[in-house]
Order: sequence, then structure tokens, then C-alpha cells
Amino acid sequence: MVSAHTSAVVVLITAATTALLLAHRADAGRLLSTVDLCQQTDYPALCRTMVKSKVNAEKATQSAINNLILHTRDAKTSASNVKADKSLMDVCNEMYEDALSNLTTSLQNLKSHDKPSLQSNLSAVISDLETCKDTFAESNAKLPFEKIITLLEQMTSNSLALAAEVH
Repeated sequence: MVSAHTSAVVVLITAATTALLLAHRADAGRLLSTVDLCQQTDYPALCRTMVKSKVNAEKATQSAINNLILHTRDAKTSASNVKADKSLMDVCNEMYEDALSNLTTSLQNLKSHDKPSLQSNLSAVISDLETCKDTFAESNAKLPFEKIITLLEQMTSNSLALAAEVH
């Protein structure tokens, strides 16, 4: 005959084991879903180079934004050496400054867990880059660094997709 104490211990052990198994399964599911955070982005191969194998959405987003800041600074420096209409270049240089400011603010939004502002500031980066492109298009001038802007837009798109996964 089993004592009430033994029955209680068996029930407690069973409950603890079940809880541990469920917790492990939940952790494994979270890990599996974050291993390739870039899978849902528009440019997964580019994303993977941006996040450098981070498996946490917040850290991956931070890495992507930091990478984007570096590329935007490089693009701004390169653009300052381009021979093109000064008024057009002034607009683009201002847009690069705005983009860098929005990216810096995005990092602050990420740290403070302000997801709506994070997404808004990243979206503003795309608007900044589009403004530069539109300025050249409206003047019927060839944008000399179109490939760079396209890359920055793709990187920003990936950053937005990663930011959507931050909880």
C-alpha cells in the first residue's frame, strides 16, 4: 500500500518533470525560430552578413543597425568625392546626415524597447535615401552612387524585418 506522502512525492516529481520538459521545449522552439532570423527578410544572404550569426532578435537588430551605420558613413564619405551638381549633392549629403541621425536614434529606441519608434526611425532612413534618389531623378541627372543607395535600402529593409521580431 502506497502512503499519502509517497503519492504526493510522485505527483510532485511528475509535475516538476513535466514543467521542465515543457520549459525545455519552449526554449528549444525559441532557439530554433531565432537561429535563422534572416530567413523572413527580403535579402537573407545580406542579412546574415549583417547580424554575424546572432540568434537573439534584439542583438541581431542591433548588429544590423550598427552595420548599416558604418555603411552609411562610408557612403556619405564616398559621395562627398563625387563630381555632380552641387545642389543635388547637398540634398544627398543632408539626407545621409538625417539617415545617420535616424539610425542612431533607432539604436536608442532598441535599447529602451520602444518598438514603434524603432520601426518609425528605420522607415525614415528609407525615406531619406529615396529623397536623394528622387532629387537626381527630378533633375534628369544620373545618380552616380545608385548601387550604394540600393544596398543601404536593402540593409534598412532587413533591419526593419529584424526589428519586427524584437519583443
